[in-house]
Amino acid sequence: TKDYSLRLWVDESVIISNTDANKDYTQDIWNNSYASYKVKVDGNLNEMNVPLEVDYQNTYYENGKTYFNVEISNYLNPSVEGISLASADIMKLDITKTNDNISFTYSDSEDNSSDNEVQSISQTYSFNENKKITMKVIINSNTDVDLKTDISIKLTKNENETYEILKYMHIRGPKNYCKNNGFTNFADCLLVSEQLSNNVEEARKAIGDKGEPDLTKTSEATGEIGLYKTIDNDGDTYYYRGAVENNNVKFAGFYWKIIRVNGDGSIRLIYNGNHANATSSGIVIKNSGIVYNKLSYDPTYVGYMYGENFSETPVKSKEINFVGIGEKTKYYFGKGYTSDASSRTFTLTGADYSGTFTEWNTANKLAEGYKYTCKLGSETGNCQFLIEIKSFNNATSLQAYLWAYSSTSYEGTRENTISSNAKLELESWYTNMLETQTELGKNATNYINTGATFCNDRSLSSGDGFSLNGTNYASNERLLNHEPSLICQDIEHDLFSAKGSTGKGNKKLEKPIGLITADEDMYAGNLYMASNKTYYLQGNVPNFTMTPYSYLSSYGISAVFRVNDLNTRSPWAGVDDGSPALRPVINLKKEVLLSGGNGTMDDPYTVKLAS
Repeated sequence: TKDYSLRLWVDESVIISNTDANKDYTQDIWNNSYASYKVKVDGNLNEMNVPLEVDYQNTYYENGKTYFNVEISNYLNPSVEGISLASADIMKLDITKTNDNISFTYSDSEDNSSDNEVQSISQTYSFNENKKITMKVIINSNTDVDLKTDISIKLTKNENETYEILKYMHIRGPKNYCKNNGFTNFADCLLVSEQLSNNVEEARKAIGDKGEPDLTKTSEATGEIGLYKTIDNDGDTYYYRGAVENNNVKFAGFYWKIIRVNGDGSIRLIYNGNHANATSSGIVIKNSGIVYNKLSYDPTYVGYMYGENFSETPVKSKEINFVGIGEKTKYYFGKGYTSDASSRTFTLTGADYSGTFTEWNTANKLAEGYKYTCKLGSETGNCQFLIEIKSFNNATSLQAYLWAYSSTSYEGTRENTISSNAKLELESWYTNMLETQTELGKNATNYINTGATFCNDRSLSSGDGFSLNGTNYASNERLLNHEPSLICQDIEHDLFSAKGSTGKGNKKLEKPIGLITADEDMYAGNLYMASNKTYYLQGNVPNFTMTPYSYLSSYGISAVFRVNDLNTRSPWAGVDDGSPALRPVINLKKEVLLSGGNGTMDDPYTVKLAS
C-alpha cells in the first residue's frame, strides 16, 4: 500500500470557451465553477518496475483449489537482468493470512516447494545476480463453506527496503462446491467446480482462456492439471488432463474416471474398478488373453467392426524387409505350399519338421530349396499368411514376400459387418454388468447416453488401407506430431453409435459402449513413445484403445494404439496381442443430475435422474 497527495493548478487568466462567446470569467464565476480531471491509478502496479508483483488480474483455479502467482526481483530496470552483483541481495518473502481455516502449499521457480500444508510462508533467497523468481501459492481450505481472507505478501530486501501488498480473496467452498452453490446438472457442476464460478458461461470462458496445454510433453513434465477445452464432432468439449483427483464417479456399483464433458453435454467415463483406489488388473474387465481381434494378418482387423471382402486367390505383397521373427524361435520350412480358399490358410509342402532350426540365418534351408515358412511355425505347417524368403539379412530379419488371402479394397475393410472381439467382449460385459444394475431405484442403463459416439479413425496418412504392402493411419502421424483431435473424420464408417440412436454416428453398435481413443489418452496427459506415472489414466496396466496405428508389413500384423503401463513405451500392440486389457468407456446423459460427493476417490460423485 502507498499513500499519495494530489495537487492541481489552474491558471486564473486562461480564457475558457463557452457556448456564447470567449470571455474572461469573473471571480464570482470562478467561485461557482467546477472542473473534472481524469487520474489514472495503477493499483495493480503493472506498469511500475517494483521488486514485488502479484497477479491481480486473475485468480486461478486448479484441481478445485485457488492459487495465485507472486514474482520478486532485485532490480528495477529490465535491461540489467542477469548482471552479476558485487554483493548478494538478500530477498525475504513472507506470506500470511487472516483466516485460520485456510493453509498454503507452494512451489517456486528455484525448485523450492512444500507439499505439506503450512499456515504461513517464509522463504529467503540470495541473489548473486539480477533475476526474478516466481512462486505459485495454492490455497487449501479445511471447510466446504465459502471463506474470506486477507493475504499479506511482504518482501524485504537487504533488511532495509520493504514492499507489501494486501490481497483480499473470496474463496468458495472447494470440496462440495456444486452442493454448496446450488448446481444440480452434473455437466455444469464439473465446469463450475473447476473454476469455482457461480456462472456456467463464465466457467466455460475461463477454461477456454487457459488455452491449449503443451502437448509436446507429458502432463507430468509440465505439471498441467484440470479441465481444458477443445472441440469434437458435437462442439466444445472439456477434457481432464494430468494428475486430477476430483474426476471420480461411483455409478452402477462400479468406480469410473471422467474423461471429458462431450460436445453434446454428455459425460464420458472410463471404468476404474469395483472398489476405490483400484490399480493394475483391478481397473480393467479383461486382464489377460483377451485380444482386440483374433486375426491380425490383414489391415481390415484394425476395425472395431470390419469387413472380410477378401480375394478368392492368394495375393503376393511387394518385397519387404521382414523383421517379425524371433531369433530363438523354432520355424518350419517347406519347398512349396498348398492353399485353401475356404479357410484362407496355407499348408507347407515338402516340409522339414525336425524343429532343430532355431536361427534363421543358420538354417541354410534356402539353398536347399526350402523357401517358404510360416511366421509362427507349427507341426502341421498351417498358417494364415505365408512368407516367401528371398534372402537372409541376419538372425532376425530377411528379405521376403508375404502371401495371404487379402482385402481387395479400402472400402471393403470398413463395411462394418463383423464385430471385433473387443466389441463382443465389451457388449457382453454391458449386458451382464450394467443392464443388471440399478441406481437409486432405476435401471442403470436409463442413465447412459445411447446416442454417444466412439471413433475408430481409419483415415489414412500413407498406404492404401487394404493390401499387404503396409498402411499408416492418420492417427499415427497426428499423434507423432503431438496434434491429437477429437473430431472423427469419417462419420459414416468410423464414428460408431448404437442401433436405433438418433444424431451422428453409423448406428452399428448393439450396446452404447466402447474404448478410449489414443487422442483422448494424449489429451489426458500421455505422450507418444513415453510413459506418464502420475496422470489419472495411469493404472499400471496396458489397455487397448480403439485407434488404429498401422498395418505393419514388416511384422505382418495390424496394430492399434494402447494406453501404456509404467514399463512400456511402445505406443502400439498387435490386435491379436493378448497382453493389453479392455477398459470400458460409457457416456452418461447430459440430463443426469448430481446427487452427492465431491469427485475425490474417497467421496466420488454420485448421480440421479430427474424425477
